[in-house]
Amino acid sequence: MRQDAWTQFDDDLLTKTVLTHIRINKTQLTAFQEVGKELNRTAAACGFRWNSALRHKYYNEIKAAKEERMNNKRSSIHSASTPSLIQKTDINFMNEIDNAIQALNNLRVEYLNMQEIIRTQNNKITELTIEIQESNKEDRRPIASDDLDTLLKILHRAGQIQKNMPQHKEPAM
Repeated sequence: MRQDAWTQFDDDLLTKTVLTHIRINKTQLTAFQEVGKELNRTAAACGFRWNSALRHKYYNEIKAAKEERMNNKRSSIHSASTPSLIQKTDINFMNEIDNAIQALNNLRVEYLNMQEIIRTQNNKITELTIEIQESNKEDRRPIASDDLDTLLKILHRAGQIQKNMPQHKEPAM
């Protein structure tokens, strides 16, 4: 089991915090940051866990939390009278804004996750580049150049030997 695997306690804390934030009209990103501090994880990791593993399981609870939020908004903003057409339009507009904010928060979390992946990949690229450079230093000269060096040494030595040999003239006939 991974040392940093999500436990049921971690999932429960994340779920409870996110649902509470939805009910009280705070952003999910704030919930991710709070849970991240408590669990010693990044907000991006919490957002990724919520969006990839938990959000789908708690569809009904999220819907109920949003309805509760809207009911709280209506009761605090509007009187007990029947909502007018303008008030209904305002509620629809607020729902659209909430949905847009949620979509932007999800995109932000995905962006943070991608940044982390890019940083990790860049580190791997740097490590591999250093490894290749060190390997190239060891194998700087090709094998054929060793053979060429040996041949040049032999030719040079042959030239020295030839210079040191007494000159013989061919006998006249």
